[in-house]
Amino acid sequence: MNPADELAPYPSPEGRAAETADLTARVGGELVEYGTSIEGRPLVAVRVPSTLSDRPRILCGANIHGVEFIAGRVALGLLRALADGDPRLVELRARAELWVVPSINPDGYARTFAAGGHGRLPNFRANAHGVDLNRNYPRPGGAAPSWLPGAGSDRPGDATYRGPHPLSEPETAALDRLFSAQRFVAGANLHSFMGTVIPARVTERRAYATYRRLCRSFARAQPHRRYFRLASRIFDTFTGEQEDHQHHAHGTWAVCVETFTILASYRQHLRAPSVFWRFNPRDPAPWVENDVSGLCAYFGAALQLERPGNYDRRA
Repeated sequence: MNPADELAPYPSPEGRAAETADLTARVGGELVEYGTSIEGRPLVAVRVPSTLSDRPRILCGANIHGVEFIAGRVALGLLRALADGDPRLVELRARAELWVVPSINPDGYARTFAAGGHGRLPNFRANAHGVDLNRNYPRPGGAAPSWLPGAGSDRPGDATYRGPHPLSEPETAALDRLFSAQRFVAGANLHSFMGTVIPARVTERRAYATYRRLCRSFARAQPHRRYFRLASRIFDTFTGEQEDHQHHAHGTWAVCVETFTILASYRQHLRAPSVFWRFNPRDPAPWVENDVSGLCAYFGAALQLERPGNYDRRA
């Protein structure tokens, strides 16, 4: 079967790029090429300048795992809502400069699409080197690798292979340079399919409580399905994930949003016909609407805060 038919309504890499360019033009934004993937694909961010001068910057990034197409639909959903005049996005634009990265891992996206979503998860999750980009960031404070399942592996071929060293991959290294250059005050990293909001790991009481409020703001704004917060000051661990790096290295309030829920996935297919349809809903529209609402509330709440640096000591 043709991948375009098998994975509909999700677009091809070329279709996604064309859609991104169209939405960028509609919102009066700018396409920023911040790097190049292993296979030579441009790493593209959409910069949407604020309607007011000298505003803080916020970032929504998606599809760090190639198979998670729904994440990119939500990211582009932010731009589409702004292009359609959604008052929440209009207000957000007045308060901040919005950056959107629809696909952090374009090689993984292209590989998933070419295979029609059929194959092993490690082949679609990782970049072209087989590295899980969301385990490739430096662990804050030089934390030792965790033995917990899913926390990262040193074995090539594993779904969570962390790579030879932190920031070894052009995709993560380029994004890290963008973090440094733009100094985002808040970020949201979009994934699938746990139906959760996972904040950066912090142990300081005030920062932990602040993340609780940010996650609550996200969930309360969701019109269809509210996601629960997944966090612990005791049992969580550093795994080389993006939101931990953003918070601790770049002073950014950052969360992981797991779009789509496990229950909805199994209601859709008790036995999914491919790994793709385990991670992505057949109809992305209600999930995009659900999570764009949450993102607007989350970013709005985060913009009221000072940056995380030394946050607890100023309580």
